[in-house]
Amino acid sequence: MKNNFVNILDFGSGKITCMAATKVSDDGEFVIKAVGQTSYNGFDDNAWYEPNTIKDAIEGAIRQVEEKTKTTINNLYVGVPGAFCAVATSEASIIYRSKTKLDQNDVNEIVKKADIYGCGADYTPLGGKPVYFIIDGAIKTTDAVGTIASKLTGLVSFSYMKNYFKKTVSRALSNIGITNVTYFNACDAQAKYVAQQMRCTDHCIVIDVGHLTTTVSLCGGNALLFERSFALGSAYLGSDLMQVLGCDFPFAMQILEKVNLNLDVKNGDIYTVNGKAVDAHQANEVIKARIQQISQYIVKSFSYCDKEIPRTTPIILTGGGLTYLRGGADWLATQLCKPVRVYDSVNPQTKRNEYTSCYGLISEAIKTGTKSKGLFSFFRK
Repeated sequence: MKNNFVNILDFGSGKITCMAATKVSDDGEFVIKAVGQTSYNGFDDNAWYEPNTIKDAIEGAIRQVEEKTKTTINNLYVGVPGAFCAVATSEASIIYRSKTKLDQNDVNEIVKKADIYGCGADYTPLGGKPVYFIIDGAIKTTDAVGTIASKLTGLVSFSYMKNYFKKTVSRALSNIGITNVTYFNACDAQAKYVAQQMRCTDHCIVIDVGHLTTTVSLCGGNALLFERSFALGSAYLGSDLMQVLGCDFPFAMQILEKVNLNLDVKNGDIYTVNGKAVDAHQANEVIKARIQQISQYIVKSFSYCDKEIPRTTPIILTGGGLTYLRGGADWLATQLCKPVRVYDSVNPQTKRNEYTSCYGLISEAIKTGTKSKGLFSFFRK
């Protein structure tokens, strides 16, 4: 049966997820119809750990969705993780001979003029997206269409995908008969979606702590301004517990489910995990030390950011790595000396933190599909 859903494929650092959804509105609202997911060995900040296993993992996630929807997927939107993306911004201006009412052609021209970067042999451009516009050097807006101006200035964000990622994924999809594929920056889609759901009106920092990696993103206006990934995630917390407490990895991950960093645990206090006593004080200290390191890497990541970040910029924590750890967000906030909010949604279908990248990809796919086919359709195949 023909598949008329919006289908996305998301690459977490521990799982590959395929989702099928139906559009509710052109603003990116949707209803999830099916989810397929497979575990795999993931990637670090440079490459796949086991590239030969990618094809089977991708096919497994896609086949699950096809079975649940009783359809065959032909069209797919693929999110490129931050580890395989680069982002750059550029500004451009148009000066008019007289006051002019701006339309979509003016926006497209700004994107075209701002596209000054070459991506080199290792990357493929994913397209450009306006962050914001300045009308006549004074009025800042995220939507210039319909305004009157004698000068239009725009800041544009450009995303680039590593060819290594595209080659691996395209080959895997082609082998199972899927060739109509559109790629876009997963961090951009996720950050904008999270910012919208959390009602962040200007700049927003999104921290996604996953299984093996953490990605930090800065969005502003309508697009991503900065992103950076590093190899630290919840699996490192489990590994630390395994080494210190002398247990196996699955048991260590079960300990994480019991840990509460908000408790004032003392020597002699215990967590009971599957009927076994675990030193609660030791477990908490081990986890706190690793989260402290994650916070240090987050701060270091922003040392590479050349954008001015307002002091009041909200920080949103998402991903499956820390959001479900009781007290994890609070301890991270303590280390960053900044308030940290955990992603949440009023929609019961879109509350799960490990899926916020998927939600963002679906929303972006819907919005992209409803825009014009010109430069404002930002993402290229």
